[in-house]
Amino acid sequence: MTQNKAVVVDYQDLVNNKDVSAQIEEAFGSHDHCLGLLLVKNLPPTYLALRERLLRLASVFAALPEDAKDKTVHAASRYSFGWSCGKEIMNGKPDVSKGSYYANPMMDEPEASKVLQEQFPEYCHPNVWPKDSLPELEQAFKELGQFIVGVGAQVAKTCDAFVHAQLPTTFSPTHLQDVIQKSKTTKARLLHYFPQTGITEGEKRDDMDSWCGWHLDHGSLTGLTSAMFVDESKEGLQEVACPDKEAGLYIRNRGQQVVQVSIPRDHLAFQTGEALQLATRGLLAATPHCVRGATAPEEDPTRYATLARNTFAVFMQPSLETVVTEDGRSFGEWTKEVLDRYYDKETKEV
Repeated sequence: MTQNKAVVVDYQDLVNNKDVSAQIEEAFGSHDHCLGLLLVKNLPPTYLALRERLLRLASVFAALPEDAKDKTVHAASRYSFGWSCGKEIMNGKPDVSKGSYYANPMMDEPEASKVLQEQFPEYCHPNVWPKDSLPELEQAFKELGQFIVGVGAQVAKTCDAFVHAQLPTTFSPTHLQDVIQKSKTTKARLLHYFPQTGITEGEKRDDMDSWCGWHLDHGSLTGLTSAMFVDESKEGLQEVACPDKEAGLYIRNRGQQVVQVSIPRDHLAFQTGEALQLATRGLLAATPHCVRGATAPEEDPTRYATLARNTFAVFMQPSLETVVTEDGRSFGEWTKEVLDRYYDKETKEV
């Protein structure tokens, strides 16, 4: 396990259409050291305020009474809208180490067709918002989500140009741009990682996926904020530095080496997903990643008992009808199989 500097591009270079193909190849390409992750710096000044507002609300929502949170749970979509906690399967067991709030940041009702809403509730169901218990969450969620999608559209231009140059007859020069601009399946996830207190039964000190198990993103491009660590014992939920240097995001690069990655507070990260890997014939590849918790030492098991981690991810994904596999399956069909990896199949009928 090592630390490795992620590839960084300047936002203005993206906006001004400068050639950053070398950075795209270094970040997402086929070399063993590629992390499948790109950082964007020098973002518009509104970003930091949008990030801080929403990530703080993750702790506020998680602290609401259970009955208030339960009103936003939507089991029929396999918990893909509203609040989800303990429903996702990680490492063979329900994941109770974090809670998530899901919504489409681009549109409240992605699909008007009742047939599609019933067939693909994971993407087509209308958003669910805590209008009574935390009404400010909706605007904060949408504004940051739309900001990230806007930056993602700039990243998409460079990815399209890079891949089209190598696959001119099979890859559209606007493939990823079309995904971001036209798809109705965009989904964002506000994550709250609960404080950890020591080592639970069955865990080991060297478990690095204690906050989030190893997984691949299945969309095309994921936009990700840096994490906000919060000491929830203090008033105001002020952001604090993480005291555990080993906590945070880990990626297994294309050479199968596990690398710890740090996202600066004022940067956005973008990761490639499985759908883009399929579309680019592996030129841009998804990489497995996990999150290691701030685990207190055995001699002081309550050291981090009030330290939570909040972050926000936006999954930019193909339209339901887009063919994504070589055997002709659409994204809607294929993604149901993907979700079976992480959710009990019976939940879709609840």
